[in-house]
Amino acid sequence: MNQRGRNQLFFHTMANPLNLAGIAFVAGIAQWSNKPGEWGQGSQAYGRRYANLYGQFAIDQTVTFALSSALDEDNRYFNSGKKGIWPRTAYALESGVLARHRDGHRSLSFSEVGGGLAGAFLSRLWLPASRNTPGDAAINFAIGTASSVAFGVVKEFVPDIIRVFVRKPKPPD
Repeated sequence: MNQRGRNQLFFHTMANPLNLAGIAFVAGIAQWSNKPGEWGQGSQAYGRRYANLYGQFAIDQTVTFALSSALDEDNRYFNSGKKGIWPRTAYALESGVLARHRDGHRSLSFSEVGGGLAGAFLSRLWLPASRNTPGDAAINFAIGTASSVAFGVVKEFVPDIIRVFVRKPKPPD
């Protein structure tokens, strides 16, 4: 991936409607569960929760972008091309924390891990005392990493699932 492609991917990610909807959904869960409780309920409280989550997302993505640019890491998901459920699942699980390099090898993604850590820990700065401990940040980082790993599995198998439902008609004889 060249820098121009990396720039385009970053800006697309920051404004992607699916990402924004996902943040809105998670903010809704936080609103429903009243976390953090200091923010109360109502539209203003929901707005704070949404802004909090978007802020964390923005920090995560910006640090990931900066580090991936500096380290020339490619964090995009590439299907494995492997056969069998278990080899494909193992590849997908690894892909949540590995980056691809120009020569094709994969290694620990310092940009992905660094972005996740930055988002989890720096977003504590504006949270109320009930949610701004290092333990809260560590849990948040672990949840984010687990989500990334889980989405790798989804990305690996969704094309197969779609093919089952979208069958091309046979050409006429």
